[in-house]
Amino acid sequence: MRYLPEVDCSEEKFKALGVGALVILVTTTFPYLTLVNALFFAGILFSGAAAAHYYIITCQVRLTLSEAFVFSSLAGIAGSVLSVTAGYILMTVFNYRPGIEGLMLLAEWMKGMSPEQDAVVNQLQEMLQAPVEMTFADFLVSLAITIFVYAPVSGLGGVITVWRLKRQAARAGK
Repeated sequence: MRYLPEVDCSEEKFKALGVGALVILVTTTFPYLTLVNALFFAGILFSGAAAAHYYIITCQVRLTLSEAFVFSSLAGIAGSVLSVTAGYILMTVFNYRPGIEGLMLLAEWMKGMSPEQDAVVNQLQEMLQAPVEMTFADFLVSLAITIFVYAPVSGLGGVITVWRLKRQAARAGK
């Protein structure tokens, strides 16, 4: 039997939430990585999965599906706050809109795939390149919307992780 050192699980719980929040920040802020979220918010889903996996493996705890959903949803909420705050700072201080490169790339792909829609794609590109102001009220609305979307998607990532780990454990036990 191997000896496992004692782990402070309350501290590890916050680290796990931080991991999930950091994944959201990276996949919603960094150029071209924002495209990961074009497929059912894959980065957000992965954030919940990563947070739950880190916590379960590090602390050797068992979570029910509902506990995993709530835990990973907290990572989604923390990631929403980080993401919207970073976006607000980038837009107000540096006049940079996170994710614009990925959207422009998608618009170019649309133009290549359906040349008859050139006028619509050009209009979309003009809208994407237009200057944007973000007021504090816009910040709060954006925060509410992202929490409403990111928390359950991240929670679903935690549920998938627990389901996968339980399935692996059942297979190993046979």
